[in-house]
This record gives sequence, C-alpha cells and structure tokens, in this order.
Amino acid sequence: MRVARLILSFVLMLTSSRRLNSQQSTSSPQRDPQALAVLQQAVAAMGGPTAMAQIQSVVAQGSVVPAPGTSAPSGSFIWEDQFTAQSHEFKATFQSGPLTQVFVSGHGSPGLVSNGKITKFAPYVASTTLPFHIPAVVLAGLLANTNCNIAFLGPTTLNGQTAVHIHLHIDTDLLQQTSSVQDWYFDPNTALPLRVEYRIPDTHLAFKYATIDADFSDYRAAQGSLIPFHIATSEDGNPRNSFSIASVSINSPVSTSDFDLPTGGGL
Repeated sequence: MRVARLILSFVLMLTSSRRLNSQQSTSSPQRDPQALAVLQQAVAAMGGPTAMAQIQSVVAQGSVVPAPGTSAPSGSFIWEDQFTAQSHEFKATFQSGPLTQVFVSGHGSPGLVSNGKITKFAPYVASTTLPFHIPAVVLAGLLANTNCNIAFLGPTTLNGQTAVHIHLHIDTDLLQQTSSVQDWYFDPNTALPLRVEYRIPDTHLAFKYATIDADFSDYRAAQGSLIPFHIATSEDGNPRNSFSIASVSINSPVSTSDFDLPTGGGL
C-alpha cells in the first residue's frame, strides 16, 4: 500500500498517536529557545497561531505528476479536511484515468477505497500522518505539544540556498520514537519552510518506515494563511511526485459523512 499512501500522503491528521506500547520516556523534553524562536517566526510568517487555531476545514484541489522514471501515475487530487476541538477527519481523493482512490479517516478507523475495493488500516496509519501541505498547522501543533523535543542544528545549505535546520521528535512511546522524527529547513530571510523530512510508517508494520522529503515553494495567500502551492517529494532519497495546488478553500462547509469508510474489506 506504500504507493497509494505516498500519493495521498498530504492528508490532514493532527491527533495524538494511540499507544502501541505502554513504555514511556522518563526524560524531560528538550526545547531549545533558539529553535522555538525559529518555529514561532515561521508560524507568524504563514499567518500566525491565531489564524491556525481558527481553521475548521480545508479543501485543496490540484494535480500530481510523478518524477521521470517512476511508475506512479499522474492525476488530480482533492484533499478535504475537518477540524473540531476533539478530532480531525480527512478525505483524500486521487483520480487518474479509470483509477479512483479515496483515503479516509473513517472517524478513527482509516482505510483506502480503490475502485470500490476497501482496505482497512490500523489507527496508527492515520494518527502518524500530518498535514505537511499546510506547514503552519503542523508547526503550530508541534509548538503547542510540550512532549516535543526541539533542537537547533544551525545553518546549512539546501539546494544551493542557506537554510536553518531544526530537528524535532517525540519520545512518549515507541511508535512516536520511530515515527515522529522530523527535520525542518527554513529560509533565514523569509522564515518560511523550505523542506521537511519525515517518516511514513508502513501500512502493515508500524515500526517499518520510509523517509519522505517534501520541498515547498510557490507560497501564496489563502484566506489569511500562506500555503505552498508546489510540493516536490522524494522517498528514501529518490524523487517521487510533484504536487501543484490549484485552489484552497478554508472554513468552507464540510459534511461529517464525507469521512465515513464504507463497510467491508479487511486489514
């Protein structure tokens, strides 16, 4: 299921991971003040924490093109998301010719519908997926999470450009220790994210993962928030897909039933 999940990897999911193991970290999270300042400046540059907190729904539409030499199909996507104080629901639809895939949160029981065939996933598949296509939402959540370790790794060079490197991870349980590792790179002049490197757990094995790089560009204003309208991804160092967003609607009405997973199928 890795191909399907990678194509639909930019779905919104901002909930805490469910525990796969009760082992807890006994050390206090380390949150470097210089790193915190970089993240705060980035969130402010993209609209600010107040604007992020007011987001109740997001609908983004666009197209995806595979990197040359890869077998993934090109097509169009719709990402539909709903936020409440208690939960977040998502529906990501990918269309390519006769192929239609829909990845839904299923109110805590996520799954993929591929041309009518239903495959159910364990809850961690959704709970470890973050909304990287809206970086400010992810960063605001990490800043608010006092369990998140945040380290300042200093200046570096990224694609020939100077960038500030920040490393983040959460150690509350074994799943988080494996899946929460992120490396962010920021433009020191604009404070905007240039890249995030993160992990996607396998849909069958929680502690097996691929490392994804997402390069952000073409930031545009969308109802008070700055969003990258172009995202180029790589998997384990190999170029995979380029996502181009055509439109974004924030706080448009979204039906809860949109996130239902049809009955049938299995893990």
